Amino acid sequence: MRAILTVLLCLAVAVPVAATFLPLWRTDAWWVRMADFPRLQYTVALVAVLGAVALARPVSRRLRMVLGAMAVAALAFDVAKIGHYFIGAPPRAEACPEGQRLSLMVANVKLENRHAEELLAIVRERDPDLLLALETNAWWNARLARLSDRLPHGLAQITGSYFGMHLLSRWPLSDARAVFAADQGVPALLATVSPPSGEAVRLIGLHPRPPHPGQSSRGRDAQLMWAALEAREAALPVVLAGDLNAVPWERGVERMRRIAGLIDPRASLGFLPTYDAQSWWMAWPLDQVLHQEGLSVTSLEVLPGFGSDHFPVEAELCRRPAGREAPEPEAGDLERARELLEAVGAR
Repeated sequence: MRAILTVLLCLAVAVPVAATFLPLWRTDAWWVRMADFPRLQYTVALVAVLGAVALARPVSRRLRMVLGAMAVAALAFDVAKIGHYFIGAPPRAEACPEGQRLSLMVANVKLENRHAEELLAIVRERDPDLLLALETNAWWNARLARLSDRLPHGLAQITGSYFGMHLLSRWPLSDARAVFAADQGVPALLATVSPPSGEAVRLIGLHPRPPHPGQSSRGRDAQLMWAALEAREAALPVVLAGDLNAVPWERGVERMRRIAGLIDPRASLGFLPTYDAQSWWMAWPLDQVLHQEGLSVTSLEVLPGFGSDHFPVEAELCRRPAGREAPEPEAGDLERARELLEAVGAR
């Protein structure tokens, strides 16, 4: 019995510890990259494991000390990654003058989802200035057209797959186009939004392919690097939004933010998971709104579900400096980004 308990305890510690450190391996393998997603779940598991180690008295004290030290090291690593999303109250944002506000809703609709009326009701209630809808097709195109009284300006790219995108806007769009940047058959949307205040912003909408069996993270990361370089060269403050199929603490997202000078509002506003809306235990923030220093986010809110596997998220942006410094590129960031784009034949 003691031997069985020892084996079970070793396994209980080894699994979350190995999963915690696995993403340090520099590879594009899908199963390694996806191991970065469940940091919150690892944290909960490791706390439970430490309790089990403390209570497993039949197991030798020396082994329990080794296992406890391993679990504590992994727990410290996970907390370093996600702890700042939970510690401390969000700062109280200053009110944004009416003419400088711009609200943006991001909604991955889920291609097969037919609860369009529920989404339209949310949009009508929240009344955002911009709606970025992902996984749209011809069926969703017809439903989203019902918002034309509120959001008369738009840009769409229907792909016939899970990567169609719609951008609907209250305000005029210019230099608006869809770009297939990273040779994945996946578009990105680019547009300049010009509200009446004249304080225009540049929007980049993304929905790269996720890492999954048979598909590495290389294409996804290449699209993130393309967006980073695009934002870096923009003449206007940039908002980058979408379902990134990546979490904010991933290496690729951090590099993208450094290259583009993007600020993550979740760092001060909270963890705010948006996926999976249909699961009680999978919770990570895939749908993101990032911005450069010429903008600030005064609120970021996860909205009710509407039948999709993603919750919609709404950000209120203000056309004024963020009051936070954007990250700076590190040595090798630009070279790595260009190498990755070259490797996938990006345009």
